[in-house]
Amino acid sequence: MSRTTRLIAAAALTAGIAVAAVPATAAPSTVTSIGVAQHAPRIVQQWATAWTTLNPVAMSKLFDRNGVYTDHAFQASFTGPAGAKTWVELTADSINPAKVTVHDTIVQGDRIAVTWTFSGTFTENSPFTPPYSAAGKSFAVPATSIITLHHGKIRTVDDYYNLADLLRQLGLPAGAYTPPTA
Repeated sequence: MSRTTRLIAAAALTAGIAVAAVPATAAPSTVTSIGVAQHAPRIVQQWATAWTTLNPVAMSKLFDRNGVYTDHAFQASFTGPAGAKTWVELTADSINPAKVTVHDTIVQGDRIAVTWTFSGTFTENSPFTPPYSAAGKSFAVPATSIITLHHGKIRTVDDYYNLADLLRQLGLPAGAYTPPTA
């Protein structure tokens, strides 16, 4: 079983998605010019394209009125189409260009597990406060998202990636966890 397949299965199980069978070998995916696996469900292709083109209107159209977008690394949540639009606008202000490269997906009913790489370059408007600056610095981190649909629209997106990995790539403090002593 490949590392990607194991990662997706683990993320899916963590999110409560039953994975009945995961093939030990998967056919190689063809990735389009903007980094979207052609075999990915249409909604995933649209979601990745909205991120890669930093198109807040396109992202907002994917969400139902109660949809919630959560970025667990930055502990940020946005609700509804307007919230999804705001999240892309905030990201575009601080990361440009940005790119989502979808590697694999697992679909189980109205739930989709997606493994992808998030990459980009921070602008002078990065979210980090002085004396820390990420302006002009680039990163690429592996990510997993769990997308839940409701009547063909996104009800939830939960993005998971390691913020410490991103910070280290930017040369910003991201010290290793040291458990407290007794």
